[in-house]
Amino acid sequence: MTQQQLDHFEQNGWVLVDNFIPNEMAAAIRSEILSKRNEGELKKAGIGRNDNFQLDQNRRGDFIEWIDSALSSESTIFFLTQLQELIRELNRSFYLGISDHEAHLTYYPEGTRYEKHVDRHKSGSARRVSFVFYLNENWVPDHGGELIIYQSTESSESVQPVFNRLAIFLSEMEHEVSLTHQPRMSITGWMLNRGL
Repeated sequence: MTQQQLDHFEQNGWVLVDNFIPNEMAAAIRSEILSKRNEGELKKAGIGRNDNFQLDQNRRGDFIEWIDSALSSESTIFFLTQLQELIRELNRSFYLGISDHEAHLTYYPEGTRYEKHVDRHKSGSARRVSFVFYLNENWVPDHGGELIIYQSTESSESVQPVFNRLAIFLSEMEHEVSLTHQPRMSITGWMLNRGL
């Protein structure tokens, strides 16, 4: 990231990094998600965890597959390698103590959304920084599906989920995915501090 991007993250708790990896690598990940969707390998995502876990299409509409780096494609491994470099940079700049990450492939069918929520669970969470890597070619505002990040009850930012864009934000920030009018694909994940 540039110094300007690091400053933006420090001041606002979120930042965008466009053209995060080579376009051909991003396109290969997009193709992988579409293939898994067509083969029925993606599973309906839920909300909550442990005893509070539930499936609720009205609150969260995406389908996912957790990433196992030992089984991942070359392009996904390349993305994870670049993510590790970013984690090192954030740790150097902000002393976040991030030691690990977790992520899944994500597919939102047309007509779905994810209501306002935070990524750090009330019962405790190692999640420090959330990230979404977008894989949507030729995306335009009329397609919807924006990531809306709430900086306060009166202030929010709307992020277009355009191809090869990485959005990162503090995991305690409220956010939502607005209703999408086109299939919407990404890698979604969290940078973790296991010591918390």
